[in-house]
Amino acid sequence: MNEAIVKNSKHVIVAAIVCGTIALIPAFASEPGQPLDCTDWIMLDPGITCREIACGWEPSAGHPAFPCEGLSGSNVDALGRIVNFDRTETLACNGSKPGRLELKFFDGVSEHLAAVLDGRCVQGNCADGAVLQGRTVDPVGGRVFALIQRRDFNCDSTPYSNVDLFVFEGFPTTFDILQSFTPQAALAFRVPYMPEGMAAADHFDTYWGQLARPLDFAQAHPLQCSYPAATPHVGDYLTVADTVPTPAPGQGVYYITAATYQGATRYGRKTTAGHLSGRDPAVLPACTLPAPAIAGPEVAQTGSR
Repeated sequence: MNEAIVKNSKHVIVAAIVCGTIALIPAFASEPGQPLDCTDWIMLDPGITCREIACGWEPSAGHPAFPCEGLSGSNVDALGRIVNFDRTETLACNGSKPGRLELKFFDGVSEHLAAVLDGRCVQGNCADGAVLQGRTVDPVGGRVFALIQRRDFNCDSTPYSNVDLFVFEGFPTTFDILQSFTPQAALAFRVPYMPEGMAAADHFDTYWGQLARPLDFAQAHPLQCSYPAATPHVGDYLTVADTVPTPAPGQGVYYITAATYQGATRYGRKTTAGHLSGRDPAVLPACTLPAPAIAGPEVAQTGSR
């Protein structure tokens, strides 16, 4: 399960780790006068890749065939952001405006620019550019599909116009978003399909710990153990009964939930030297909580005075 982090008196769900915004210029871009392709895209988000599926569709030839037909599905990703492509006319080539195509995400408050494709001047007022024809989002796989028309602008000698399918991958997947976080009073989540990649879950254990670098899960403290009482099912809404007090500004705590199935425990993944692997379940302390104190007659009598 993913960690929920509380820091500076604010509650935040950790869905992905972003180390910074990096703009990389493609090492091998397409040739001027030829259709723009994946090598011409500039990825502003780390880990985003692009691949192209040829459709051979020319707009003048009518409706595209499979796999390039019908791209008019959902435009919402696994984080609930609206995904869109905007075209600006920031570039002009002696009257032609091939412009720029931008892949953007909108979270309801602000826009986030993830990738850009700039048009280019070729010769005179001849230019290479791109126009979006359709798009859809795969929130489960963290992919964005886009039908993009690559065309020339005022190129009399070698005019071209074709539409192919571009697949952008590496965005947060549904599997990455396994534990939703309710900041008002309690931690809560819905039991996912195949928790932590296992066929099911027999029970869950939730821990908390001090937020530090690196996180030391060996020092995690049990918060709620072996819940729910009955075998959980996909879609069940589970709530952790208690949380620790909201930390003071400058301090923080994390929450992490482990899933156990047929004796195997898993609690998220880690990346080491670029390789993704599950965290070592032996590091996580056994989830045991002290039994609630039961007041005896003398204690009760003392307490009543």
